Amino acid sequence: MTTNKIQPIHRRQITTAVIDRILSMIAEGYWQPGEALPAQRELAKSLGVGMSTLREALQSLQTMGVLEMRHGGGTFVSDNPNGIYERLIDISLASGEMDMQSLFEAREILETGIAYHAARRATEEQVQRLFEILEIERRQIESGQGEHLFELDFDFHRLIAEMARNRFLEQVDNTLRNALAVLLRKLPLTMEGWKLHYKVAEGIRDRKPFQALEAMRTLIEVTAARYLPYMAKTTRHIRSLDWDNDFGESQQH
Repeated sequence: MTTNKIQPIHRRQITTAVIDRILSMIAEGYWQPGEALPAQRELAKSLGVGMSTLREALQSLQTMGVLEMRHGGGTFVSDNPNGIYERLIDISLASGEMDMQSLFEAREILETGIAYHAARRATEEQVQRLFEILEIERRQIESGQGEHLFELDFDFHRLIAEMARNRFLEQVDNTLRNALAVLLRKLPLTMEGWKLHYKVAEGIRDRKPFQALEAMRTLIEVTAARYLPYMAKTTRHIRSLDWDNDFGESQQH
């Protein structure tokens, strides 16, 4: 018979489980943006938890920006869908349930499909704007004045998402790019990267969906190959600093 002591279940663990359950239900579409959750007493009973635990979980979700608790009006899912998706991704990254590799894989799957539909549905005005963005990018890269390249690149991909004419895909794509924004700002767009963007635009302009799809796939794969090693290096550096700090503190005590 084991002699290990039975560890108590802390209320915080239960609260975290409630948060996870509500987040999962929102992600699965059980409650839509702007929709009211059941009354707290009913919700607590359905989840099998006490009122104090539920209130603590709801308060945390409100702080995250996922829920809105309106005085006298009940609890509502935030009506900003992008904000909800971004918070879910942030939480998953922070908890270790998702990593940058997963985000790049999701981006490849999503943006290749978006490029395919963009080649079929883009207007001539949108295509013209796409090449205008590329021309501004080219001039900035060649002049060495690339302080606005990230914003221009963001506009390039956002415009392609608009071309696909699928509001849901556009929202999810915007969320993924926002989640990667901090990383993508670190390494500027190069002329080699610009050429890959240009090939995507050519496929869209020429109304060749599969050409646009494959060009976008190549672009995302090259981007991942460039950024992920940088991310791994940065992570190792941060962990090294944490180790040094912990070791220094331990020597002081």
